[in-house]
Amino acid sequence: MKLLQNKRDIQLKQMRKEISQFFQAGQELIARIRVEHIIREQNIWAAYEILELFCEFVLARVPIIESQKECPSELREAIASIIFAAPRCSDIPDLLHIKNLFTTKYGKEFVSAISELRPDSGVNRTVSFL
Repeated sequence: MKLLQNKRDIQLKQMRKEISQFFQAGQELIARIRVEHIIREQNIWAAYEILELFCEFVLARVPIIESQKECPSELREAIASIIFAAPRCSDIPDLLHIKNLFTTKYGKEFVSAISELRPDSGVNRTVSFL
């Protein structure tokens, strides 16, 4: 995830330079479109940061997950966010593997509720914009 974040950071810096050039050339419409793209990329970057923290959080609590049949409430947001993000983050295939492990552990209905963003799914608000 760090590598992807660094790659996105470099792309964002380049895009900011391009926006400045578009404004200087009087191409305000193109610059505004690029600004919207930067905002979208920054939101994705923020979601990746959160996902990274959630992955570390879940990894540190694997013994708790293994010992309980139901999803522990203190891990619900982290697990739900990882499950939700997995199919939307194709550049991080490990998330799909983790999602499959949680599907096996907690069942398809649990994962389906999260994937559909049903009420009380527990998905982090920033991650839900992916």
